[in-house]
Order: sequence, then C-alpha cells, then structure tokens
Amino acid sequence: MKLTNLNKLTLSILLLCGIVLPASAQKNFKYKATLQNIDSTGFYRIGLQPALVAKAKVDLSDIRIADSKGNFVPYIQAGSLPQKSQKSFVVFPEISNTPKTDTSTVFIIENKTALVLDRLWIRLQNTAVKRKVNLLGSDNLNQWFAIQEDIPLQEAIQNSEGTYLQLLSFPASNYRYLKIQVNDKNKNPVKFLQAGIYTEYASAAQSYTAIAPVNIIRADSNKATFIDIKLNDNYQVNKLHFNISAPKYYKRGVAVYQFVNNGKELISEAELSSDKNPDLLIAAKTNHLLIEISNGDNQPLSIGEIKAYQSEEYLISYLEAKQSYQFLAGDSLAQAPEYDLKFFADSIRSNTPVIKHEAVVKNTGYAAAVKPAGKDYTVLIWVAIIVSLGLLLFLTLKMTKEVKKKENNN
Repeated sequence: MKLTNLNKLTLSILLLCGIVLPASAQKNFKYKATLQNIDSTGFYRIGLQPALVAKAKVDLSDIRIADSKGNFVPYIQAGSLPQKSQKSFVVFPEISNTPKTDTSTVFIIENKTALVLDRLWIRLQNTAVKRKVNLLGSDNLNQWFAIQEDIPLQEAIQNSEGTYLQLLSFPASNYRYLKIQVNDKNKNPVKFLQAGIYTEYASAAQSYTAIAPVNIIRADSNKATFIDIKLNDNYQVNKLHFNISAPKYYKRGVAVYQFVNNGKELISEAELSSDKNPDLLIAAKTNHLLIEISNGDNQPLSIGEIKAYQSEEYLISYLEAKQSYQFLAGDSLAQAPEYDLKFFADSIRSNTPVIKHEAVVKNTGYAAAVKPAGKDYTVLIWVAIIVSLGLLLFLTLKMTKEVKKKENNN
C-alpha cells in the first residue's frame, strides 16, 4: 500500500510538472496572435502576416503554434512540401566548390537568367550530421550579401540511393550567384552534388503582402537622389515598388542600405530601368532603409510613391476542429523546432485550405514573467520539485528492496 501511495504521489508531481512546463515555455514569447477558428480537422496553410513576422527572428525560428492547453503543435514551412507535379529539375551550374577550410564548406552556383527565387533544392550525399547553412547572393562574385542565415541542414531520410534532396526557403531575390556556406568548424565537411529548381516552379510568380505605412523623406544632391524610408516596425522587406512617372527612358544604378546598430550596411546593388518593372528585390529585416539612386548628368527621377512588400510566408499544420490555437513569437533564444511532421509532407494535399491569424498583441504571460508583482519564487519552486522527485525516487527504490526482501524471507 505504501508503495502504491508513493507511486501515486510521484505521478501527481510529474503531471504537475507537465502542466507547469508548457505554461512556463509560453512565458518566453513576447507576442501572440489568435488563429482563425476551423470547423473540420485536417491540414491548414496558415499565412504569416507582416505584423507577426516583424516580431519574430529573421529565420522565423521562434514562431510556435500553441493549442488551448499550451502544448506546441508541429508544423512545416509551406516551401517544404514535395512538388508532386514537377516536370524536370533544372541544375544551376557550379561556379566553385571551394575545398573545406577550418571554418566552412562553400558551394557556389550561377542563376544565369536572374530568376526571382525564394527556394532552392540542393542534392547532397547521404549524411546524418547536424549543420547550419548560410545563403548569400552576389552579382559579381566579389561582394556578397546575406540572404538567410542559420538554416538547419536536414539529416538524410533512410533510402537506398545514397543521395537526398533538401529544400532551402528564403526571402525572394534575383542574385546571379548564390553561395551556400556550411558552418562546420573543426568538423568533416558535407558533400554537395548539385543545386537547382523545378521547371514548374520557375514559371510561377512570387506573391507579396503589402507593408504599411511607409514614410519617405527625399533629397536630391550631387548627382544622386537619396530616399530615406522608415517603417513603424522591424518588418521583413522583400520588394520595393517605385511609382516613376518621368522621364520616359531611364537606367539608373541603385544601392540599398539598411540601418543596424546605429550604422548602415549595404544589402543590395541593382538598377531601375524603364524597360523593366520598377521593382527592387531585397532581403532585409529592418524598420529603416536608405535608397541611393545614381543620376549622373540626368535629371532626378519623378517618383510619386514607394511601396514596401513582404513575400508571402506560410506554415502548414494539422489542426483539430473546435480547438483554439495561437501563434507565439518573440523569443530571442528560441531555436528552430524539429518536428516529425517533415517526414510526412507527402500526406499533405496541394489544395490545403488557407486560414489567417488575428492581430498581434503582447503576451500578457510574458509581461508577468518579466515584471512580477511581488517576489519571484520560480527558482525555489523548481528546486522543491526536483528535491521532491529525488526523495520520492529514493523512497521508492528503498521500499522496493524491502518488499523483495520480505518476499524472499517468506
């Protein structure tokens, strides 16, 4: 009987820990947004609005979906879905496969036709190691610009082919050269075989969501036009659209800077030309941009307005009917989650229903954790729980030995 009571007490404390842990985990996130209600159980494609992405980390690794009990719900990025109707794989030519150094392995490819890309398939020799990848872009092979950092390199799924494909999803860009850089300091390198896209995707148009408001201050000086762009949050900006009314023919070099830590850094060099769409494709996570347009001996461009856009981002998750869910974001220490759902992506239909989330608000649980009304006894509570568990384990083992001893004596 004593042994049974101890086991019940142990189970009770473990259940208490199970309740405390999800609630405690949610306190690490500064912001939340309620998901749209659903009437039927199944997979859903959930759009990430600019207001939510603005509160998240650059790689979106701190976004979580939580159910009404506080448990995290698995998801995958929409770009990770298998392309069931792909016709052929277009391999981008390799420019350089730099031998491994002490810090990284580099694989450089060329996007000859300057396609606008937001995903890239890479083929690797089978590997089961954990690495992170940085993706950079360039138009001249000399100056490189960051596109996406710390992308987790997936482990190979068991197969007999000896190679596997992984999808890299990133903000839309049209750099001519792409550099895949693996962080493998003091470790053996992974082997890249090729990289490219599928033809059906190559013809698809990228969709964007508008960011508002956009505040602009313009100055024309010394054969150049400077446009200062300020946003009201740290948005992910992937496209800038210029409403240019004059002159009829123009071709101007453009440099785009973002302000970081009280300084500015160059993130893109491109051009605005009358024979192309007046758009600049960039990859920035900022609330402050500076555009420098080189006019030479020409009159400055007549620009009516500038609009900012974020490339559409989606997560796909299996949701239960009549259940309430919410997004959590804003944990600077969070790492990208690893869910089993990625191994079952082929179970997801291409016409998955799309749902939205409501307005982003502050997570009151986080505020209470940061600014407690009285003394914070969290550490003491955890110490008490750990000590109690240790004591219960000791008593359980002791009682078990005594029971066995009595059974042997009988």
